[in-house]
Amino acid sequence: MIFLNDEIIPKVFISYSWTNDDFVVPLVERLNEHGVDIVFDKWDLKEGQDKYEFMEKCVNDPDITKVLVICDKAYADKANGRKGGVGDETAIISSEVYGNGEQEKFIPVITEHDENDNPCVPTYMKSRIYIDFTDENDYEISYEKLLRVIYNKPSHRRPKRGERPDWLDEESVSLFTIKDYLKQIKGAKTDERAERLSKDFPAKYIETLIEFYDADRNTGEAIYQAFNEMKDVRDVFLDYLAIMPFSHEALGALLADFFEEAYNTLTTKDTFNPDSISWYENSFEIYRIFLWELFIFVTAFLLHKEDFIALNRLLTNTYFVKSLHSYNEDGFADYTAFRHHSSAIEEEYKPTTEYKQHYTLLGHCICNNREKKPVYTKKSIADADLFLYQIYNALDLNIGENIMGRNYWFPTLYVYANIYERKSIWKKMKSRRFAEKICTLVGVDTIDELKKRIEQCVAYRDMRYTSFESVPSILAYVKPEEIGIYN
Repeated sequence: MIFLNDEIIPKVFISYSWTNDDFVVPLVERLNEHGVDIVFDKWDLKEGQDKYEFMEKCVNDPDITKVLVICDKAYADKANGRKGGVGDETAIISSEVYGNGEQEKFIPVITEHDENDNPCVPTYMKSRIYIDFTDENDYEISYEKLLRVIYNKPSHRRPKRGERPDWLDEESVSLFTIKDYLKQIKGAKTDERAERLSKDFPAKYIETLIEFYDADRNTGEAIYQAFNEMKDVRDVFLDYLAIMPFSHEALGALLADFFEEAYNTLTTKDTFNPDSISWYENSFEIYRIFLWELFIFVTAFLLHKEDFIALNRLLTNTYFVKSLHSYNEDGFADYTAFRHHSSAIEEEYKPTTEYKQHYTLLGHCICNNREKKPVYTKKSIADADLFLYQIYNALDLNIGENIMGRNYWFPTLYVYANIYERKSIWKKMKSRRFAEKICTLVGVDTIDELKKRIEQCVAYRDMRYTSFESVPSILAYVKPEEIGIYN
């Protein structure tokens, strides 16, 4: 046995039919170039030697690590008929193969198929895994596979076994199912499979969210703690956004359907306790907060991607929502249905904390503790919340009487935004090209129509926190007559 740098040099015997020289000779020469110690009758069997003894010695030699059985039709016929030198080798090899079902020493190399497109291989080796060289276009792939087998360096290696997950002992909700869905989407071999999995994901995600329900966690402090614990499950949805194989109208429709279904599933007693005739006011508070934050983050994502078609679809959708109170009929609402102010946290819990002087505890938490860079930064999150307030009048929504009883989105996070930033999306509307993108966002065809919509976006002085400046409208950044004046 030969060693080089403490590694065994593989020694390989070639069993073949002389009818296949055109394939065999270049192969063994290349294997030799790649460091394989080749035993080949054209090189090693000399005049006067007993060829049967040579074959038997090579096949049984413990230093021979592999025997390549090069199979074409002629080889298979001779092996099955026990004819010639191939027949002699077959008698030796077959006894080894039959005697050891686990053997990996004898490797069939297929170079020809029969008339039924079956590999030409001796009967005694039909059940063996082979390496197929019949397609010239895949020669390099097959050669690499063969070389890896010879050197025992497979391309797919068993990874080191990990340790038992700690979360098996935890009582927290497992995110395995939805994280596994993301792996399947990323690993999908076809667009059709990726799209199907992506469409199925929202339902699985809502099922996971249901598991976070705890009827006993209904105080402001408990709800705030639960909200912080749900960052990981929120991040799974953000990871889903990043790999979703949809855009524009299809993406906007999927997101709108998700938010409607999530709201109707997670903020009603019918899901958690349908037989109950009463419930705590804060029973579903965690979900209303969670969906509010998630809606802001989804908006930040679409603004980052400048997918204004998807954003228009999400913001102009009519949402059919269930009423929390049984004495109200279900109705419809615009996207402001997902805006939420948590009295339990802001009025009940915040005054007991070190953040009692802050305008908003949830706003502070979201902008400072719940970033997910590089897309979801303190700035982009606050800007998205501010955007949802500013764009409302420009969308010219007309859904009749809103079941939520409001027609605005108060931007809780605006105190964390640079509200007069030089690179504001609205200042960019002075560019005609960018203004045309905003036409898509607000649902108009021309810049003149866009100007009329922007004229509706007036400021409300009462839209503010006490002792903080009021929320700026779009008109604070650009005048209608300035829209589209540059290229």
